[in-house]
Amino acid sequence: MQVYDNPKYYEIAFSFRDISKEVDFIEQVIAKESRIPVKSFLEIASGNSPHIKELCKRGYSYVGLELSKQMTEYSREIIKKSVLPAEIVEGDMIKFSLPQSVDCALLFLGSFYIKSDDELHSHLDSVANAVRSGGLYILDGAVSFYPEDIRKQSWEMVEGNVKVVTTYDPKWIDRDNKISEAKITLDVNDNGEKKKIEHLEIRRIYSINEFIKKAQETDKWEYIDSFSDFDVSKKPYDEGRNIVVLRRK
Repeated sequence: MQVYDNPKYYEIAFSFRDISKEVDFIEQVIAKESRIPVKSFLEIASGNSPHIKELCKRGYSYVGLELSKQMTEYSREIIKKSVLPAEIVEGDMIKFSLPQSVDCALLFLGSFYIKSDDELHSHLDSVANAVRSGGLYILDGAVSFYPEDIRKQSWEMVEGNVKVVTTYDPKWIDRDNKISEAKITLDVNDNGEKKKIEHLEIRRIYSINEFIKKAQETDKWEYIDSFSDFDVSKKPYDEGRNIVVLRRK
C-alpha cells in the first residue's frame, strides 16, 4: 500500500498541525506583502486538503492541485459534504494550467516534488501563469535553510482507536547533484488491525540561496522574506518549519 493511497491514515499522521494558526500566518503575510486583494487560493500538492475548510470559512475560494486519485476523491467528498466554494484539479505540479487565475499559491509540508532544474523552471512558470501579478507564493518546508535539514524523524498520532506512527527517513542518493530519497512509513494500528504503509519519494534539495536565484532567473518572481513555524516574528532556524515567500512580478 502507498501512503498517498490512504488519505484517512495520512490525515491522522499529520494532524499535529494547527490549521487555524497557519491560516492566521498566511493572512498576516498577505496583508503585509501582497500587492493585490486576496480572494482565492491555489494549494499545490494539496493531498487531503487540510486547510480547505478553514480557508473557505474565512471567505476565500480554494483550488487544490493533486496528482493522487485517492486524495483527489477524498477532498472532493469534503467539498461535496460541506458545500464549499472549492474544487480539486487532478494534475502534476511540474507542469499544469488552471482555467482561472488565483490571488495566492500555497505549498505545505515540503511537498515539493522537483528532481531537476528543468522541472523547477517548469513548475515556477506554471505557478506564475496561475497567480495574478502582485500575488504571493508561500512554500512551507520546500527548500533547505540548513544542511542538517536532511534527518530522520518519527512521531505518533492517535484518533479514536486508530494509532499511526510515522517515520520520515531521508538519505542522499547523489550528494554531488543534491538528489535525496525519502522513505515515508506509516505503522498503523486500526482497532487492533496492524498495517505498514510505505512510500519512496525522490527530489532535488535546493538551498534557500539556490532557490531564490532560480526563482529570480525566471523574471516572474521576486523573493520577499523567510519565516519559521508560521510565525511572522520568527526567522528560519535548524529543525524549524521554515517558510519562503515569493511574489509574482
